Amino acid sequence: MKALVTGGAGFIGSNLVDKLLEDENEVIVFDNETANTHEGYYWNDKSENYYVNVAKKYGTNLLQTYCKDVDCIFHMAADISVQYSIQSPFESYSNNINSLFNVLEFAKRYEIGKVVFSSSAAVYGVTDKVCVETDATDPLNAYALSKLNGEQIMKMYHDLYGINTVSLRYFNVYGPRQSNTGQYAPVVGIFQNQKENNGALTIVGDGEQTRDFVHVSDVVSANMLVADKDVNGVYNVGTGIEYSVNQIADMISDDQVYISARVGEARRSVADISKIKSIGWDPYVKLEEWIGVS
Repeated sequence: MKALVTGGAGFIGSNLVDKLLEDENEVIVFDNETANTHEGYYWNDKSENYYVNVAKKYGTNLLQTYCKDVDCIFHMAADISVQYSIQSPFESYSNNINSLFNVLEFAKRYEIGKVVFSSSAAVYGVTDKVCVETDATDPLNAYALSKLNGEQIMKMYHDLYGINTVSLRYFNVYGPRQSNTGQYAPVVGIFQNQKENNGALTIVGDGEQTRDFVHVSDVVSANMLVADKDVNGVYNVGTGIEYSVNQIADMISDDQVYISARVGEARRSVADISKIKSIGWDPYVKLEEWIGVS
């Protein structure tokens, strides 16, 4: 397979690129290192790399120059900072939507076999139930709205133009190359960073809010599976297991402090993964084992 990974130097994208290359696929990477997060960037020297924003005209020109013969596009490029989307909603939303339209227009013109879109559990909004793909959605910021509208645009291109499209709703992704700083970094990474720097773990609110933590390698395998399968539509990518923030903290350190809760933060976020399991995917990495708790 020859694949294009937009956002392929970021946290999830770079892990996907590494696995694609390990499996002897040919990989092109587009990234411009402006995801508005605190994460680092990781370029694999075995892929064909371009420093470019696919939301801009220059990005579309490069698509047409170098990517006409790709079999699959993994569209991961996005402004992913919730805080940035709150501060600059137009810029965040328009960048995410423009980049997706550019990718899909390119896929339509050159009959690309599959487009896989990185969406987010943020589309569900605040809910206290296990999240199923058919549930009502309630995006609470421009980032979440761009992901929900992105899913709808993906469906439209499938229905109108016959492009095979899959949107993956990631829950709380953790693992190698995760961001360890910033208000909305994964709590696992934040806690590990605080422990490494001999600080107390900072727990927001009462710590009883729960999350579904899925390892980046399992997210990578979900992307590769749906790229290979004859499937379309929306799939949750999580584990179906929820941990409270207090449980995570106790796995890492006893030195803990509590701070005020964030307004509008969900008390519970956990995925129903029966749909993606029905096509042969299962998460394998256990959070306790990765943290090092027996």
